Amino acid sequence: MIKRLKISLVVFILMLLTSGSHAENLRQGLDYYKSGEYKKAEIFFRKITIEYPYDYSARYLLAVSLVNLQKYNEAKELYREIIKNSQNERLVSLSQTGLRNIGGSPVYSGNRSINKAVININTTGSVMIINNVLLNDRLKTKFVFDTGATYTTISKAAASSLNISTRGAPQIRVMTGSGHITAPLVKVDKMEVKGLIAKNVDVLIADLPIHTDESNSSITGLLGLSFLKDFKVTVDRSKGQITLEKN
Repeated sequence: MIKRLKISLVVFILMLLTSGSHAENLRQGLDYYKSGEYKKAEIFFRKITIEYPYDYSARYLLAVSLVNLQKYNEAKELYREIIKNSQNERLVSLSQTGLRNIGGSPVYSGNRSINKAVININTTGSVMIINNVLLNDRLKTKFVFDTGATYTTISKAAASSLNISTRGAPQIRVMTGSGHITAPLVKVDKMEVKGLIAKNVDVLIADLPIHTDESNSSITGLLGLSFLKDFKVTVDRSKGQITLEKN
């Protein structure tokens, strides 16, 4: 069983490193794992899962460390969470194998992706706010809904938490409510709102006036057309709802 775990871990690490995941804790955790110090590896992988509860890759690494520590019950729960919630098919497959190896009952992931969703919004004057937008299965946050914005934007802090690099990114000049800005254009691998998923979304990294307003400190940016172009959008202000339906 342990040999199989190590093989699965090596395969998964190759996939994980391409996503730029939490470099320092990840590096230390992997160093301890490879040297057989699984208790210390557990500490560093657990740090990532606490700070980023939607990072299912970190949950997998924590689970395989726990298996080596014979903490099977917690490992089973982690595997089940990954299988039920992650959109990464490879990660789900590895977790299904891990669960079988420690005698866990099978769990079927199904397909959480849907074609239509009705989203409740908060309004502040003319501003509409969408809650619980999930970025890269890792960061759940709020966005201002803005069909007038060509690009979706995220704050520099959000980009940093997602480990998104701007190295070599093109610089785009756009008009905002406070004038022209120039910002790097990057891609977010996956954005999800109430089960609706868009992949490889063009996003500008820019701190907008909303990020300097303490009352809006939890808002990450604007949800613009680079995300919304994949959907038919219907706004019902009287009900406080936005309907998104895949084109």
